Amino acid sequence: MTQERPVHTTGRWNFHLHMEQPLQLRISSEQDTEMQLTIEGHDISMLLDYLYEQRDSIYEATHDRDMRQREATEHASSILRRGTQRVKPTRYLYDGEVRILADQEPLASEQ
Repeated sequence: MTQERPVHTTGRWNFHLHMEQPLQLRISSEQDTEMQLTIEGHDISMLLDYLYEQRDSIYEATHDRDMRQREATEHASSILRRGTQRVKPTRYLYDGEVRILADQEPLASEQ
């Protein structure tokens, strides 16, 4: 059974994952249609592991300071658009013996 995945195009590269036996990731250039790299089976997993281990270095090398600031701003604005509610902080008082919720009503025996 062959499961075809859509080709992902970046403007420079085409990425195509073939779910047949053996599993293949085909990377080709949009400019040079003769050039194609095929990575098979377990090597795909090893590539993903390597890229994951190097993710911080890759991010730093590909994102300048302005781009990181833009991404952080977009992330913050997307959180605000979702209308998420802030969780009310829990405050405690400590009398030297017992920790008590600051917003808690005192018990009748403590009055």
